[in-house]
Amino acid sequence: MAPTDRQPDRHEGPSRKRRGLGLEGASTLVQTLAILGAGAWGVYTFVYEARIKPGLAPPSVSVKTDLARVGERGDRVAIRSTVTRTNVGQAGVRVLGLTYTVVGIRTRFSEPGDDTAAREAAFRASLSGTASVDAARDYMRESGGTPILRQGLLFSGATPLPSELSDLNPGESVSRDVIVYADRKTFDAVRFEVRLAYAKEDDPPVRLRFEAGADGVLATVPAEPCPAPKCPLRTTDFATEFSLW
Repeated sequence: MAPTDRQPDRHEGPSRKRRGLGLEGASTLVQTLAILGAGAWGVYTFVYEARIKPGLAPPSVSVKTDLARVGERGDRVAIRSTVTRTNVGQAGVRVLGLTYTVVGIRTRFSEPGDDTAAREAAFRASLSGTASVDAARDYMRESGGTPILRQGLLFSGATPLPSELSDLNPGESVSRDVIVYADRKTFDAVRFEVRLAYAKEDDPPVRLRFEAGADGVLATVPAEPCPAPKCPLRTTDFATEFSLW
């Protein structure tokens, strides 16, 4: 008997078709999940960079003082000081307190006949056991100084008294000008000291009060105990000097 062709199983075609659709469907599902995952990761990254990360970053404020001689009358010298505070961090900052102290400084110069060798020997003997060194060849800065101007501001949140708000967004700067008058017959230079107290904008504010140190420099301190590390208060200090000559 001659061989006859085998008739295809009526279920063979549909079965293969279903297997093909199953592989294609799985591939499509994987691609869809990958796209959704990439989109979700992109959204999370955006939210993290825009919201979460700045909220976790510590507050950071820089202070800069620009000084310029703006006039003279007799032995009086007028100096304009421009104090600029800038939020250099990623989180919003609430400035709570600002103090400003200008200290007059006198300098004593060597006279002919002074024993420079003895002064050099004393300097070398003092090098061990010290954390800082400050010595000039023929002059000496008198210790301390005399405050000639002290100003302070407590901003909103630092006091229950009426006060202005001073918040800084990331990258934002605020400047303040002060004119100082110094007597060059009395002083050879002046030192400008700025102290800033601030906290993160989202943290609870800290009540402050003014305090003058033993050297007369004005500062702000917590009105109530604010122990670390839970205390949100941060400070930035800046000092620069200006010759009256």
